[in-house]
Amino acid sequence: MFESEGWKNIAEDLQRFPLFSVATAEGNPIAYQIDVGENTFNIPFFYCDVTEGSAELEKAQENSAKVTQGEELKLIPFPLEQAFKLWCDDKAVIIPSKASILQAGAPAGTNPIGQRVPMWACLEISEEQEGGLPPKLPIFMALDDANAAVKEAAGEDRAKVDDFEVVCLSLDAAIEQLVTEPEESPSFHFIPPSKSMKYITKNIDEEP
Repeated sequence: MFESEGWKNIAEDLQRFPLFSVATAEGNPIAYQIDVGENTFNIPFFYCDVTEGSAELEKAQENSAKVTQGEELKLIPFPLEQAFKLWCDDKAVIIPSKASILQAGAPAGTNPIGQRVPMWACLEISEEQEGGLPPKLPIFMALDDANAAVKEAAGEDRAKVDDFEVVCLSLDAAIEQLVTEPEESPSFHFIPPSKSMKYITKNIDEEP
């Protein structure tokens, strides 16, 4: 899969898409123990929601202070391209936001660990490309961002908003389709949550 032309076509886009992981001061994601059937894995967690990642950082810092007398931990952005490869090899868990799985139809109280990552797209919206390339279909990780894009596309004609349907996809299904059937699939532009990018601008880019 990762050697195919289809994957190469989207790898750069996914490389710029941040997830978030609790990591050591050296930038190494910490591992969590999870049990799957009779097997136990020690693997990193990658959070789609930066707020939930920050909450996990606070929890990990409290536990670290009790166990190792305050080992420094931090929240780091981690590229989706690498996280997805690790996830495919059962070497990581990608955790969707609690809000997104509810919006996708999961029952209240569903544990997001192990759930598919919802993505959102409106087939009536596209992004023009230079050089005569076909338009790209933006696919959003945050439903609020997808709805905002619909309102922007509708402009002042608010009646058009009801004509623009936002549909739910899953991250793994969208990537699989793009990789295995690139000729028959629309060209997606994966768009991270706006609050993820705001967090990086505020907390990462301003670091000395």
